[in-house]
Amino acid sequence: MRFALISSSLIGLVCSWLGVYVVLRRIVFVGVALAQMSALGVAVGALLDKDPVTFAMIFTIIGVVIFAPEYGGKKIPAEAVIGIGFVASWAFTILVFSKVAHGESDMVNMIQGNILGATERDIDSLLMVLLPVSAIHILFYKQFLFVSFDSEMAGTLGVKSGLWNFIFYLTLGIVVAVSIKVAGVLLVFAFLLLPAVTALLAGKSMKLSFALAALSAVISSVTGLIISFKADLPTGPAIAGTLFVLMLLTAIIAFIIGKIRK
Repeated sequence: MRFALISSSLIGLVCSWLGVYVVLRRIVFVGVALAQMSALGVAVGALLDKDPVTFAMIFTIIGVVIFAPEYGGKKIPAEAVIGIGFVASWAFTILVFSKVAHGESDMVNMIQGNILGATERDIDSLLMVLLPVSAIHILFYKQFLFVSFDSEMAGTLGVKSGLWNFIFYLTLGIVVAVSIKVAGVLLVFAFLLLPAVTALLAGKSMKLSFALAALSAVISSVTGLIISFKADLPTGPAIAGTLFVLMLLTAIIAFIIGKIRK
């Protein structure tokens, strides 16, 4: 439980921060596509009996290279390219796991996660990746925020929007890759989406939104772990469900406050 709490809180803190950008940029589908490509990497690593995190990183970086530039045009829009990547990686993940011993149970764990199985080594691996990524996003907060709001304006003012967009996608992909093995696809994607929506519903400034996203991720991690322990429920879905309930309550409260003000 102690390792599960530490690992889920670490993943929740960083993914919720990046998730604010994901929601602002309207690239939610990119997040789930990268998560699925990372899962394919884990499956290939299991098939070859190699380190799954290394293969998850390789496949996720391939996804970053594909999704980060603005591919497509009138005939093939960027959304179609992302959708193709998601469908293909999902299909091949199932096919690869079908050839792995205990592949069916491994695939279930990959989807819903097995965060109670987190070890001290997993936490060390998370810290080696999440701390540098966090430092990059704190140091270059203004650049990432500016490019997320108005990439074209940033370019006219001398900010290399293409470079910063690629760095954002790269850091997002690396975080997803290292988190998938510990938390699973469902929980990682939930951390990317739900805390950000919760924060943007409640926050009146961007700095407050980032803080609220991180806070909601940690609160949901603790509450979800307690619920899963008391009710004997799967931990990953319990945390994801708690994130959804918190988002729903925030939306209801924000709606009521808006009506009262009117």
